[in-house]
Amino acid sequence: MKGWMGKILRVNLTSGEIVTEPLDPRLAQEYVGGRGMGTKLLYDELNIKCDPLSPENMLIFATGSLTLTGALSSGRYMVVTKSPLTGTICSSNSGGYFPAAFKTAGYDVLILTGKAKRPVMLVIDDDRVTIEDAASIWGMDTKETVSAIRSEKGKAFCVACIGPAGENLVRYAAIMNDDSRAAARSGVGAVMGSKNLKAVAVRGTRGVAVADPEVFLKSLVISDHVKESDLGIAFGEFGTPLFVDVMNANNIMPTKNFQYGFFEDGDVINGAEIIDRTLVRGKSCYGCSMNCGRNTRLPEDSKYQGSGDGPEYETCYSLGSNILVGDLDALTKMNYICNEMGMDTMDAGSVLGAVMELYEMGNITDTDLGYSLEWGDADGSIRLLYQIAHREGFGDVAAQGGEHVAVEYGAPDVFMGSKGQGFAGYHPRGMVGQGLLYATSPEGGNHTTGNTIQREINGIPEPMDPFTAEGKPELVISRQNETAFVDSAGVCVFPYMLMDNGIELLAEFYTAATGLKHTEGDLRRIGERIFNLEREFNRRLGFAKKDDTLPKRLTEEPHTPGIGEGNVVPLAEMLDRYYSLRGWDLDGLPTEGTLESLGIE
Repeated sequence: MKGWMGKILRVNLTSGEIVTEPLDPRLAQEYVGGRGMGTKLLYDELNIKCDPLSPENMLIFATGSLTLTGALSSGRYMVVTKSPLTGTICSSNSGGYFPAAFKTAGYDVLILTGKAKRPVMLVIDDDRVTIEDAASIWGMDTKETVSAIRSEKGKAFCVACIGPAGENLVRYAAIMNDDSRAAARSGVGAVMGSKNLKAVAVRGTRGVAVADPEVFLKSLVISDHVKESDLGIAFGEFGTPLFVDVMNANNIMPTKNFQYGFFEDGDVINGAEIIDRTLVRGKSCYGCSMNCGRNTRLPEDSKYQGSGDGPEYETCYSLGSNILVGDLDALTKMNYICNEMGMDTMDAGSVLGAVMELYEMGNITDTDLGYSLEWGDADGSIRLLYQIAHREGFGDVAAQGGEHVAVEYGAPDVFMGSKGQGFAGYHPRGMVGQGLLYATSPEGGNHTTGNTIQREINGIPEPMDPFTAEGKPELVISRQNETAFVDSAGVCVFPYMLMDNGIELLAEFYTAATGLKHTEGDLRRIGERIFNLEREFNRRLGFAKKDDTLPKRLTEEPHTPGIGEGNVVPLAEMLDRYYSLRGWDLDGLPTEGTLESLGIE
C-alpha cells in the first residue's frame, strides 16, 4: 500500500493484550484515514448504546493517507470516539508533531479498548509497544506530564496526554499533544481518563512510501504561494487571532454569550496586541510553513504569569468577548490553564458564558458558587476553571457542560450550542449558513466539520450574501463533504481554504500518495460517504431532525446594531432543502437509497 503504513495497532487496556493487524485495503480506499476510518471502525465495532465513559467505549487515534507524505500541511490526526458531552459520534482534530511521529512508528490507526486497573501510559517505540505504570505522573498537568515522560524516555518521543480534567472526567476534557496542541472538542480527554490512560508516547523511525514522490515537490512552490497571499501573510504575522478584527468588523464576534456580535475591547485581545505584549515567536505544525501558532509569555509586569502557546482565535472569543474579558493577560492566563489542565477552551468559555448569564438572571447565586461571577470577572473565571478541572465545588456541576448547567438552573435557552456542545466563534445571525452548519453538525456546535466563513465573509472563491437562506444548504453540504475528506486525509484545512483550487490540489496529492486516481469529485464523494455514515451512527442513537436545532436567541431574537442588524437565522427555511439535497427523509434521516448509493452497509 502507498500512502498508508498498512497497520492497525489494537490495545486492550483491561487484559493488556496488544495486537497488530494489517490495514484492510478496502477500508483505506473507501474511508481514507483519520476521521473517515475512525468513524467506520467505530460504526462496525462499537456497542453503540454503551456509556461513553465505560470500558466498552473505543478510543481511536487515526492519521491520514497524506500525513507525513510531504503534502502541504500534512501533520494532522483525529481522535474518534462516542462523546461523553453530546452522546454523539465525535472526531477531534489536532496537529503538532505527534501525528507524524505516530505514523513513523509504522501505524495508521491506534484502537484503545477496555480500562486499566491503575494509571498507565502506552509507549510505542517502532515495533516495541508496552503498557507501563503511570502512577507517578497521574495528577500532573499536561506540561509536567510531557516533560516527565521525555526526561525518562528521551526527547525523541512525542507525547499525547491528559491533564487533571481528563483524569476527573470533565465532559469537555481535551487530549493535549506536543505540550499545547489539542484534540480539544467533545470530551475525548474524558474518554481517555475513563480508561486510566494518562499518555501515549511515540517514537518512530520509518518513512512513508508514496506512488509518485515528484508531485510533492509542488508543495514547496505552493507553500510559498500561500504564504505570499494576502491572507497567508496575515496568518503568518498575526496567527488565527487575526480573526478577532475580521469578526468584529462584520459584527459576528460572539459577545456576552452571543447576545451581541461586536466586542468593543476587540483591539485589546487581537493578533496585533499579542505581538506587542506576549508573543515570543510564531510556530508551525509538522509539514507546514504557515507559522500560524503563537508561542507566548506573559510579561513580568503582569499580575498573571506563565508561558505556553496561544491563545488561538477560538479562545480569544470563548474566554474573551464571550464573557466580556477585555484583558489580554487574563485571557492568556485562562488559555494556559485550560491547556495545562487539558480542557477545551471553547466549551469552557461556553460554560462560563452560561454561568454568568444565569448569575445575572439570579438563577445562580453567590451561595451556589461560593463567590460572585459577573460579566468580565477574569479572576472569578480563573477560579472556576480550576474548580472544573478538579471537580471541586460548583466546578463539579460545570464539568458536565454548558447545556447541563443551563437546564439544571432553569434556563435552557442560555446555552449557546447544539447537541450539547458549545459553538465556535462565529455568530450565525451575521452568517446564516454557519447556523445551518452548526445545527446539522454530527457532533454539535463544531466549526471543524465545515465552515462557511470563506464564502459568506471572505468571499472565497466569490462573494455570497451572508444574511439570506439562498444557496446556503448547497454551500453547507459542499463544505461538510470537503472537510470530511480533509479530516480523513490528515492535512490542515487552512492552506487549502486559501486557494480557489484547494480540493483539486488535494486530489492530485492523494493520487500521488496512493497511486489511486482520484478527481476532485471523487474526494467530495468520499467526504459525502463519511458524513452520511456519521449521520447514520447518530440515527442509531435516536438523533434526528429534533436535534438539528439552534437556540432561540439565534432564530427568534433580531441581530444587534451594526452589519446585519435585525437578522435572524432562518433555520426552518434552510433545513428541509438541506435534507432533500442530502437524500435524507423529512425527519433528517438518510434513506436506504442514499446509503446504498454511497456504499454504506
